[in-house]
Amino acid sequence: MEDPRKNEFEKNVRAMAEYRKKFARYNRRRRAFFRAFFKYYHRLEIIGQERIPDGPALIVANHSGGLDLDIVALSLAGGDRDIHVLIVENWHFLNSRWGRYYVGGGIPLWTRGGIRYEYIDPYLRPGGENYPGLVAIYPEGDSGTFRERHLLQPFFTGVVRIALHYRVPLVPVAQIGFHNACPIVWEIQRDHYPNDPICPLFPLPAKLKIEFGEPFTLEQFYGRDLSREEQNWIANQFIRPRLAEVIARHHPVEIKKAGVPMQEPALKPRLFPDPCANQLNSFI
Repeated sequence: MEDPRKNEFEKNVRAMAEYRKKFARYNRRRRAFFRAFFKYYHRLEIIGQERIPDGPALIVANHSGGLDLDIVALSLAGGDRDIHVLIVENWHFLNSRWGRYYVGGGIPLWTRGGIRYEYIDPYLRPGGENYPGLVAIYPEGDSGTFRERHLLQPFFTGVVRIALHYRVPLVPVAQIGFHNACPIVWEIQRDHYPNDPICPLFPLPAKLKIEFGEPFTLEQFYGRDLSREEQNWIANQFIRPRLAEVIARHHPVEIKKAGVPMQEPALKPRLFPDPCANQLNSFI
């Protein structure tokens, strides 16, 4: 019996390859335009680019402002390396003109049915076509309105599952000023998809900043069979504060109450004594 999901994946892979070939010239010009646009119109400042690991990594960024300016800017902020942003499938270039002509890249992300790792494998799995790659995720899902610009929204657990699946470092990234450049005045609520923002049709000339924080890992949780409550805890109590710390270097930030059941994972007991314990005690 044929697997419909496998057939869909193979079809999408062909479609993505065809798009990249057909739109290669267009996307080179689009990227050159946006590099100049962010440099001169928004005076974009990129901080901490040297903190990006040489190998594969998962970029964890705050969603900020409308018109997907933050997505386009982040995709270009990796220096000589592309940053491939996970984009909800109905806005990805596979399914929308917005993704095809404006965003122009990214990895499709489905909001139902679990994470489809087969689309991320080429970037984060050893031996993949684009390994070692940089994949970015916006764990908040939505940007929030201008009134909520100082709030860091609750994180979904996809960031935890991806980081644990590939065992790659996470890099917190603060995107600053995007709410001022394209303020979202209202959001139309949608189920199982990002909300539709109501915002200006052209961005304001606000200064923008992108800062890469220090990488970290979830090594202490590798190989664990984590419950949803434990994943919620890691996403909101372990990862989210690290991103908040980078944002706080630029403006006050408040971590919004998660509103989901959480449980701190119990640490595994050591199977062998710590060889450094006696040395450490000798200095106390």
